[in-house]
Amino acid sequence: MRYTLSELAEKCGGVLCEGSDGNRVFTRIDSDSRAIKDGATLFAAFRGDNFDGHRFAAELCEKGGAIIDDPGYACPNAILVKDVKSALYRLALQHRGEKLSHLKVLAITGSVGKTTTKNMAALVMGAHYKVYKSAGNRNSLTGLPMEILNIPEDSEWAVLEAGMSDPGEISKISALIKPEAAIITNIGHSHILAFGSREGICKEKLDITAGMTDVNLTMPDEPLLIAACKDTEGAVFCSVKDSGTDAYIKDVIEKDGFTRFTACYAGKETSIDLPSLGIHNVHNALLCFVCGVRLGVPAESAAAALGGFMVEGLRQSIRQTEGVTVIADCYNASPESMGAALSVLKTGTGKRIAVLGDMLELGEHAPRLHRLVGAAVVSAADILICVGSDVKYIAEKATEDGFAGENLYVFESEEYVAAAELLKNLLNKGDTVLFKASNRTNIRKVLELSGL
Repeated sequence: MRYTLSELAEKCGGVLCEGSDGNRVFTRIDSDSRAIKDGATLFAAFRGDNFDGHRFAAELCEKGGAIIDDPGYACPNAILVKDVKSALYRLALQHRGEKLSHLKVLAITGSVGKTTTKNMAALVMGAHYKVYKSAGNRNSLTGLPMEILNIPEDSEWAVLEAGMSDPGEISKISALIKPEAAIITNIGHSHILAFGSREGICKEKLDITAGMTDVNLTMPDEPLLIAACKDTEGAVFCSVKDSGTDAYIKDVIEKDGFTRFTACYAGKETSIDLPSLGIHNVHNALLCFVCGVRLGVPAESAAAALGGFMVEGLRQSIRQTEGVTVIADCYNASPESMGAALSVLKTGTGKRIAVLGDMLELGEHAPRLHRLVGAAVVSAADILICVGSDVKYIAEKATEDGFAGENLYVFESEEYVAAAELLKNLLNKGDTVLFKASNRTNIRKVLELSGL
């Protein structure tokens, strides 16, 4: 973007605070005060449960500018609006129509795997087009307006992640980003507390089509999606199991941290070497490969691009530490992602140790969904260490299904130090250990204290 402070105030429906220089020019926008290094970045003052960005507005407005909604923080070079989130959505919607009307958007949504799939899709699309991808997990009605405003105007495609926590959000996101196409990674149990059922989650995810001119969906062979879209022109289904779908895989080989497989689509077979383990990553790669081919990327280019994939942050990174294979997956957790992580642990060497924590935001569904994980543990792990409150249901189900009691340990959330000490005593060179839980649990502390 490139707007003066006065133009920004007009477009977002705000007013300039007294003493402002309306001619100041801004080319970016950010809500992280630590990331703003120059006066050309407009600061968005959001509030959270434990922070208030307004506290940094005055300082940042000395050389730059800010958008605020608390009159108590009014200062020169600030734009005062009724609500920062709503004002940015309005601003981004205008910018999308006026400055980025040429831009095509590939939206990535689903219950789990969105960021991984976004990164894979950006690699595939980038093999043939000039591509921008959204930063980190800026996938909400708070983050996506800023992403739209920060997209370079010479971009041909943008790969944008679309998330949700409440009903109605996906349709608003779709109206803003106006996707040319979308990938739905899966329909799981994440946010089931807000949507009541997987059927409700499926309906919300399919609202990604609200801003499309023509439907272009690449999806897994999920029964709920098939039932909703089997007669929809422009919907393609992909499978890692069923060769009767539009696209499928065969000849899967996992070795030395790579998964080689053959993607079968549109009468052609293409070999792909993915530098990652787990059938869930193959699933995401297949979706991206097929979607890319549908959008004009040559199959060979798409396959080669996937060879450059790298795991991001604390999402299932696999490494060797002092002779122990460590699978660190502490970013988020749902029954689906738990099962996927356990499937990787199952292929490990030595003793296979699962260190599992709570899956959050499941409400009344928590006991049943944690028990689903317990059923998957039995065939994947030799030792189970549970740290948290709802993890007792994992241990309970694992025991019922025959997991040996002498290899099962349950700790309360605040007992993470004891859990780490136990783990250190159990580990030997050649073993494999998985750390998996929702982000706001203490599993990350167990990982850190264990020295792995």
